[in-house]
Amino acid sequence: MSVSIYNRQTVGGRRQYFLANKTSTGPFYLRYEKDGKRTWHPAHTSNYTFALAAAKRMEASLLTQEVTPPKPSPKAERTLEEQRTAFLHDKETTFKNDGSKLDGDTIDSYYKVTAEFLALVRRTYAKEVTKQDLKDWLVAQRQRVSHRTVCNLYVSIACFLKFCGIDHKTLLPRSERPVPVEETPEAYTQDEMTKFFFNVIGERDALAFEFLLKTGAREQEMCHLDWTDLNLGTSPTVKIQTKEGFRTKTGKSRVIPLEGTLATKLTAWRVKNPASHLVFGTVNDQPFTHFLEVCKKTAVRAGFDRKNFWLHKFRDTFATWSLRRGVDIRTVQHWLGHASIEMTQRYLAPEQGEYAQRQINQAFSGGLFDSATA
Repeated sequence: MSVSIYNRQTVGGRRQYFLANKTSTGPFYLRYEKDGKRTWHPAHTSNYTFALAAAKRMEASLLTQEVTPPKPSPKAERTLEEQRTAFLHDKETTFKNDGSKLDGDTIDSYYKVTAEFLALVRRTYAKEVTKQDLKDWLVAQRQRVSHRTVCNLYVSIACFLKFCGIDHKTLLPRSERPVPVEETPEAYTQDEMTKFFFNVIGERDALAFEFLLKTGAREQEMCHLDWTDLNLGTSPTVKIQTKEGFRTKTGKSRVIPLEGTLATKLTAWRVKNPASHLVFGTVNDQPFTHFLEVCKKTAVRAGFDRKNFWLHKFRDTFATWSLRRGVDIRTVQHWLGHASIEMTQRYLAPEQGEYAQRQINQAFSGGLFDSATA
């Protein structure tokens, strides 16, 4: 049975569906016909590659349903593959306490991580998984991704094993489990930002990066920002909130004041785009998903190393600059949407470079050692 991929677009103020290809942008929807009835399913992703994988999984599932297998004995032990199928179904039908489903990218990650885990350990039943299996899997991950990513992947596998009735703590001692290392936050310098924005190509991209820098918004919050979220009046603000097709990280909303120059630019941008729904969307009014690559290419044009530029660093910079320039930490905590002040404190990057040099010189000036070196 064939499953087709469509993407939703807004044409003439109405949402329409078009057959998608690898150049299309989401959100994507899957469609198939069974017994003469057409059925639609959201793909829960704006990435075409993930949507294609979801379509193939659905095709395999539909083919399996056409041939009804004999029901296993209630007492029969489920294999790891059967456990994985049940685990993924559990995640796909999980709703958070605010009524929203798990993010589509999260579901896709569970599909990929569990498949790779089973392919490596080659065990039939969960009870056969050993300590060495986990260690071998960790070695394989460390060869391709960063330590922080390894920690995130391990959490997913621990969650899967728990679903199978296996406590990962009984397999791997605490001293051998991957734990995230709290790294020093990094913020852009004013000189870096001056050179960066001088080299941005395109009004939308320049405005999007300025929005990240001056609001502390997360990437997806910016990409899904709707014009109705903005108040461009005498006291301009932006409301970051959950809406159809998008959920904030915590599910809660927050209001952030807009810096005057940014508000003026957004007002002018609205005049140029009177029919769009998304502030920083594509020409088809869909979320633009390539701002990270645009950021890195801009950094290279400005003469910087691309690995030192990423989108979340704008959020770090917003917090750092705000705190250094006198905004109280409780206010910054609200702007960032943090649950605790301790979390906000981690965003205060230590002084670096010439500014740090001036600070240390000022701290120890006064002539105490001048006579000794004269």
